[in-house]
Amino acid sequence: MGSECIEISTKQGKLRGLIRESDGLSKITFCSFLGIPYAKPPIGKLRFKLPETVERWEGVRIATKEGNDTLQKHMLLRKIVGDEDCLYLNVHTTQQGIKEGKKAVMVWIHGGGFTSGSGSSELYGPDFLIEEDIVYVAINYRCGVLGFLSLENDKLPGNLGLKDQVLALQWVQNNIESFGGDPKNVTIFGESAGGASVHYHLLSPLSKGLFHKAILQSGTTLCQWAFQPKPREKALLLARELGCDSQDSDTILEFLMGVPAIDLVKAEDMVVLRTEKEIIQKSGRLFTPCVERNGSHPFLTDYPRKLMDRGEFHKVPIIMGINDKEGMLSLTRGAVHCDQVNSDLSLMVPVNLAITPDRNEESRLGKEILQFYINSESLTWDTVPQYLDLLTDVGFAIAQENSRQYFLKHQTCPVFNYQFTYCSPRALSSFMLRKGTPNKAAQFTGLGASHGDELIHLFKTNMPELPFTPPTEDDQIFMRKLLKAWTVFAKTGNPNFEGLASSWEPDDINNPCYLEMGAIWQCVKGVSFTERMAFWEKIYEKYSYLY
Repeated sequence: MGSECIEISTKQGKLRGLIRESDGLSKITFCSFLGIPYAKPPIGKLRFKLPETVERWEGVRIATKEGNDTLQKHMLLRKIVGDEDCLYLNVHTTQQGIKEGKKAVMVWIHGGGFTSGSGSSELYGPDFLIEEDIVYVAINYRCGVLGFLSLENDKLPGNLGLKDQVLALQWVQNNIESFGGDPKNVTIFGESAGGASVHYHLLSPLSKGLFHKAILQSGTTLCQWAFQPKPREKALLLARELGCDSQDSDTILEFLMGVPAIDLVKAEDMVVLRTEKEIIQKSGRLFTPCVERNGSHPFLTDYPRKLMDRGEFHKVPIIMGINDKEGMLSLTRGAVHCDQVNSDLSLMVPVNLAITPDRNEESRLGKEILQFYINSESLTWDTVPQYLDLLTDVGFAIAQENSRQYFLKHQTCPVFNYQFTYCSPRALSSFMLRKGTPNKAAQFTGLGASHGDELIHLFKTNMPELPFTPPTEDDQIFMRKLLKAWTVFAKTGNPNFEGLASSWEPDDINNPCYLEMGAIWQCVKGVSFTERMAFWEKIYEKYSYLY
C-alpha cells in the first residue's frame, strides 16, 4: 500500500502514516493517516454517553490502518460488521506541516440512513479528490441505536452520532494545520444521511464556527427518513422487544446498557418497530436525529422546519441537490410490492403529512397521488418507472425544495442548486439492481441517476464485492468537471471554474435555477420537477406538515 511517511505531531501525539500514489485521473504522491482516534472508545460505561476527547498517547502511533466502522448491518452486504469502538477518522494530504498556502479542507460525512456506513476507503477512497489539491478528512460516528437512541431525558436526550461528528470537527480545528490544512477554510459535505447531517450542523449551536461551507447531496433534515418525532416511543418498543417491559427511563437505560451491542443492532431490523407505511416508503429508520427537550447542551433545540422557517441556521455558501431517479433506491433493496400498494393506497400518503388518521381519507388521497403519477388506479411493473418518481419526491425532492426555499428566504450567502442526471455503467445502482432485483435490472438500468450514483465519480471504491472499474472516457470527462466544481467551491465558495461550459448561477427565490449535471452540464431556469412540486405544495397546504 505504501512505505512509511515522515512522522507528524498532533495535539494528542505523534502519528506515522503511509506515502501512497493516487489511482485517479492522474498520478500524484500523497500521505494517508488512518484510524486516528478523535474520541475515547464509547464502550462499557461510555455507551450512550457524550463522546469524550481522546487522551494524549506516548511515543508514535502507527496510523497505517483504518479504524473500526460503527457496529452495523452493512448497507450493501447486509451482514453485521464493525465495532462499538468506532470513533476514528482518516486524513489524506499532499502537504506536511504548517507552511504558507494552507490547503482547503473537505470533511466527508458518510451516508447510510443513520444506521450504517463508514468513512473508510471501502466506498470513499481518496484518490480522485486528493488530486485536486485539498486536504480530505473522512470520519466515523455512532449509528443506529448506539448513536441515536433517545429517552427524551437528561441522561439520554439523543443525537450522540451528531455529537460525535461535532467532536470530529473540533479535532479538525485543533489539528488539521499539522496536515497542511487551513482550519479557517473547512467544507463539510455528505450524501444521504451525510447530507442531512451537514444540514443538521447548519442548524446546531454546537457546530457554530467549525466549518465555513456546506455541500448537501441527496439529503436534508426535512427528509422524512432523517428525523424521528417520537424517539422515546421507539426506545420503549425496542426495550420491550429485547425483554424489558418497564416504562421507567432509568430502568430501560440500565437494561440497554447490559444488552450485547450486536443484539441491539440486530433488533433494529424487527418489523414490529416499523409501520407498514414506513417500510413501503423506505422511511422507517428507527433511530435518527430528534429534538432535544432535555440536557444542558442540546445539539438540536427545535424541529428543523421551525428553525429553518425562523432563519436560525448558520449562513455559509451552500451546494445542494438531488439525483433525478432517487427512488430507484427501492429497487436496489428488493422488488416493489405492487399487490401490497394496490390493496392499500393509503400507503402512498407521506409519513410526515398531518392528515386525520382516517383510512378512507388516506385511501382517497393515496388514489389521487397514484393517479397523478401513473395515470392509473393500480400499480403494475409497467408503471413502476413513474412510481419511482413518486418515491423520489416523497423521500427526497419535497424536502429538497422546502429546504432551498428556506435557505434562499433568509441568507445572503450563495446557494448553488443542482440536479444530477448522469448515467454510467459503473454507477452504484448498476451493482445494486443486479443484487436487489436481478430479473428486472435490465429494465431499469440507464433510466436515470439513482440514490448514490454520483459517489463513484467523487471516490474510488476498494471493496472486493464491488470491484473498481476504471472510468470510461465519458466518465473521465464528467468526473473532471464534478471534482473541480466540488473542490473549487471548497477553496473559494464558488463552484465555477475555467472550462465549465455553462456558468453555474446561484439560485434565487424570485428567479430559481439549477445546474443539470448530465452528459452535458447546463443551467436550467426554474425548480426541479416543477409540476410534481406544485402538486405536493397544494397537498401540504391543505393538510400541513406533521413535523
